[in-house]
Amino acid sequence: MSRAVTALAAAAVTAAAAVPAGAQTPDERGRFFRPAVLSPGGVVATESAAAARAGRDVLARGGNAVDAAVATIFALGVARPQSCGIGGGGFAVYRSRTGAVRTLDFRETAPRAFTPTTLSGPGLHRRFTGHLTVGVPGTVAGMDALLDRYGSRTWRELLTPAERLAREGFRVPHSLNRAATENAERLRLFGAAAAQYLPGGQPPAAGTTLRQPELAATLRRIIRGGTTAFYRGTIARRIVTDMQAPRATDDPGLLTLQDFLDYRPVWRAPVTGAVRGYGILAMGPPTSGGIALLEALNVLRNDDLTVNGRRSALGIHLVAEAQKIAFADRNRYVADPAFVRVPTQVLTAPSYGLGRREEIHPDRAQSYGAGAFPHPDGSTSHISVVDRRGNAIAVTCTIEQEFGSAVVAPGTGFLLNNQLTDFGAPGTANEPAAGKRPRSSMSPTIVVRRGRPVLVVGGAGGARIIGGVLHAVLNATDHGMEPSAALDAARWDASSGQLEIEDARIDPAVLADLERRGHRLVRLGQYARRPRLTAAGMVKGIPAAVADPRTDDGALGVTVDR
Repeated sequence: MSRAVTALAAAAVTAAAAVPAGAQTPDERGRFFRPAVLSPGGVVATESAAAARAGRDVLARGGNAVDAAVATIFALGVARPQSCGIGGGGFAVYRSRTGAVRTLDFRETAPRAFTPTTLSGPGLHRRFTGHLTVGVPGTVAGMDALLDRYGSRTWRELLTPAERLAREGFRVPHSLNRAATENAERLRLFGAAAAQYLPGGQPPAAGTTLRQPELAATLRRIIRGGTTAFYRGTIARRIVTDMQAPRATDDPGLLTLQDFLDYRPVWRAPVTGAVRGYGILAMGPPTSGGIALLEALNVLRNDDLTVNGRRSALGIHLVAEAQKIAFADRNRYVADPAFVRVPTQVLTAPSYGLGRREEIHPDRAQSYGAGAFPHPDGSTSHISVVDRRGNAIAVTCTIEQEFGSAVVAPGTGFLLNNQLTDFGAPGTANEPAAGKRPRSSMSPTIVVRRGRPVLVVGGAGGARIIGGVLHAVLNATDHGMEPSAALDAARWDASSGQLEIEDARIDPAVLADLERRGHRLVRLGQYARRPRLTAAGMVKGIPAAVADPRTDDGALGVTVDR
């Protein structure tokens, strides 16, 4: 290790001890506040320490941010199987140290036989469960596309840690035990899922070791054969066989081998904006996250949210109303751009946001025609990486609900998504169609200031993801918070029409004022279960990472010799 790097390491330790909480006041800091992890060698932020170690080790061996992201995603599918995995899909926003930005859509697609009325009848799909809810998985193809364009390490090198983790096992966290307990009834419907996630007939106990030999074998196939092994080989055939003749339930799915052969990830242009001197880089359709985020920021762009304090009644009211406006437009306009002409440039224009700002009454809550609140309790997981050179990537991966469809095709060892339940009603922009990608709320985002990625963020939690990321961005851009404070601070979300608020750190007089304005409060205590965010960034020029206090701590930095 060079003296220069050793000096940087010493500086990082000193900086970590002295990092302030940004603009977060002592009374606002939550009970489980986590300081950021700082390392000049690069950082990984996720919801699993076991998965983060895979990415951190790649960085330590000289890999870049994309290499680390790919390794972490595959490991996350092993160590947090209820949220993410190779049976699902997602989105990525990448920014190189030179400022080049690209986004990748590896969202699942509907089968060729899927129609606007496929999910309209009775069946397990009404419980977000079963074969009929499964779209073509995109994660394997997405990670391959990222690695092919921006990676520097081999497929084998990046997948081997996940294979080892599946084969040798990992210590079960309380979060997995709780998720399996809450979903045990669904998992018991499918023999392979029950065998894997209800060992001995019960959820795996926290602290025990969970081994997944069939998943390890599947990962070995992918290591040897790449995407061909997944989309054209044994893995696809086993999934399709189970779709055609489910062993335990009478709910055949629609996926065919041709659906797997047809799947492609899509490189897309980012949606971008600027507020308070910060650049915002986000993901466009078919996710609604980037559009809704930028629209809400534009609605608020002329409001000084610091005047009365972040937790003032007026400040909370304005953010809540901006959320509702953005969500109403999201519901009306946003869907897969291959099927619907989405007015992205209009919805993300500052002038449009300011025009809609005029609709907000300063003393009265309104509805703005937001419509239904789809799947607010969806799962998902997010990782953020900043490497030692300043390359940054935000990747959100999902299988939709916790444990997805609850289906594991025999012999594969991984959960399949239930992403087709993310479609809307027939006749809407997000109506179901063959080959279509359902609208999402995933919001991988990179915030840049003076050429540096100061916040690389995303989250989990269904439709609540958008509000969580909005808060993190506002905390950075308007309130001057560093990543640790930006994620810890109390949140609220009005997208559902009610004001869901972490009320324990809000003055009771403020809560009463909000009710007087017409907000229907849902009080959630100090920390809600969702959304759960993870973030990386730069603190004093040093890569930093933090995991939300509302989830498992998977923030790690490269250890630098001193």
